[in-house]
Amino acid sequence: MYRRGLDLKSDRCCQMKKVKLKGRERFLIVRTDRIGDVVLSLPVLEAIKKKYPRSQVVMLVSSYTRDLLLNNPWVDETIVDDRGGLKRFFNLVKLLRERRFDVAVLLRPRLRLAFLLFLSGIKVRIGTGYRAYQVLFNYKIYQHRKTIERHELEYNLDMLAPLGISCGGLAPRIFLSAAEEGSSRRMLEDLNVNPGDTKIVIHPGSGHSSLNYPLEKLALLADKLIEGFSARIVLTGTEKELDISEKLKRSMINQPIDLTGKTDLRSLCALLNGTDLLISSSTGPMHVAAALGTPVVALFSPLFVASPKRWGPYGEEHEVILPPVKTCYKCEPEKCSYFNCMDMIEPDEIMSRVKNILSKKFSHTR
Repeated sequence: MYRRGLDLKSDRCCQMKKVKLKGRERFLIVRTDRIGDVVLSLPVLEAIKKKYPRSQVVMLVSSYTRDLLLNNPWVDETIVDDRGGLKRFFNLVKLLRERRFDVAVLLRPRLRLAFLLFLSGIKVRIGTGYRAYQVLFNYKIYQHRKTIERHELEYNLDMLAPLGISCGGLAPRIFLSAAEEGSSRRMLEDLNVNPGDTKIVIHPGSGHSSLNYPLEKLALLADKLIEGFSARIVLTGTEKELDISEKLKRSMINQPIDLTGKTDLRSLCALLNGTDLLISSSTGPMHVAAALGTPVVALFSPLFVASPKRWGPYGEEHEVILPPVKTCYKCEPEKCSYFNCMDMIEPDEIMSRVKNILSKKFSHTR
């Protein structure tokens, strides 16, 4: 879907002052939001470590996403920031001061995080140049992500311009251990899924990050996949999405394998790594699958802020489907003549995209 190896430096980035580094600095990379955001930040770690292999790279994340960094060769350590009161904030300031970081890169522009880096005494602080608190940074990147001129991954890599790092050709990667890869095989075997079966994961929820595809049509699609490809359908989701999966199953003729609420983040990674395809809306699992090399059919809403140009699965092997309506700048169901516009995506169109991916995938394995 998205080309790699782009020239990610704007003219303004090329003209900015550069940080003078010795190559053994301690870097702190900050991204404390959701799964997809962290996945699309992973190439930043790789870019730094490849340029400065003797450096120490630490990532500040939430406890919810920390496990995404397990086994990653480009990060030396993770530090957790789960928001709380002032006491927790200043305890974190104290910790960062004790660690004596040389360079901090704030990928998630938030006032609280900008103050955190400033109060931690980090000498080089790289952040956005378009916020009132830009005075807290001494190296600024001027980018308006809300204009959606490029992919989020590329915006993240742009933040390394002051470090003199050229960032073409990088993509997110999640690293599984041999034990995790083995657990993926055993998980599927325990569910009576054979190695030769076509395995398709459907993640019906979106975590409120996008409009959901109607469950009635998703059920029709799942039945078509079972009947047309003899596919084994696996449902995933969080415990909060159990009702979504139950409604989906009740609408199906054939019964899928339901793992909703039964996987933690690492076991979900292992599952997606061992399957042939993921069908999902714009969600964290969509980005996880892409980072594992699992093809995705992504169902995107026409909301401008959720555009696949910025948030689509990164790579060329994926398929993105949008309803045939104009870009929407504000979703107002009561005023929208198309609502629910996702209902305009027909299961047969999704089937066609699935067939396209599977035909390529299986032709390469013969």
